[in-house]
This record gives sequence, C-alpha cells and structure tokens, in this order.
Amino acid sequence: MTSRLALLSLLACAGLAACSNLAPGTAPTAEQIARLPVVTLGHPLPPDDRSYVLYVPAGTPLPIRTEVSGSAFSQGGASTLHVVLRHGIYGYRQYASLDGRQWMPWNQLLDTRLQLQIPGKNGIDAALLDLRVDLR
Repeated sequence: MTSRLALLSLLACAGLAACSNLAPGTAPTAEQIARLPVVTLGHPLPPDDRSYVLYVPAGTPLPIRTEVSGSAFSQGGASTLHVVLRHGIYGYRQYASLDGRQWMPWNQLLDTRLQLQIPGKNGIDAALLDLRVDLR
C-alpha cells in the first residue's frame, strides 16, 4: 500500500511540475514582489485570496500528502511523505527564486523528470513512480 501512496504523491508533484511549463509572461520585478507578504510553508495564508510569495525553507521536512482513490480500488489509502530541500525556494504564481529578488519561470530553476515503471523494479511492487527534481 505504501508504494501506491508514494506513486500517487509523486504523480501529484509531477503534475505541479508540468504546470511550470506554461507560458510565463514577464517575470515580476523585485519591487513588485517586495509589496507582497511572504508566507512560509505551513503558516496561515493571507485572507481574501490576496497574492503572496510562498517561501519553502531549506532543511525543513516538507510534508507531501498522498492519497490513492478511485473506482479501480476496493480500498484506497493515504499517507504523508517528508522531503527536505537543499536550498530554500520562493514561489510566486509560475515564478521561482532562490534569493527572493531574481525571479524566473519554475522550469528554468528546476529540472523535473517523471518515470513510471509497471511493475516496480523489484517485481514485488505494483508500480514505481520516480520524480526527480534538480536545480538547473
């Protein structure tokens, strides 16, 4: 069951990474970003759907919630994976920054690769979904 949960968790991450390939338009300036509140992951978001910069700190375990459900399963499941970033990353809409001042589209900062293998490499797991994320 844990393998399936990890599979779906990583699939969700891959979906987010895929969104980073959307046409970004013009990156925000440092002055534009300076007017927005910075919210550290895990803290409350601003009220009223106001724009904000999300900061994901380095060295902090980041919970990634995974869920498996659907009509193909007689029993679903859920789990939380924890990953730790090597470098803190700021995010604002489809842009990312390592320092909070110079912004670029996510896909110019992070290289993401997704691999699905059925059955898993060991022949025991139903599947293996491997999401690799590297700084460019």
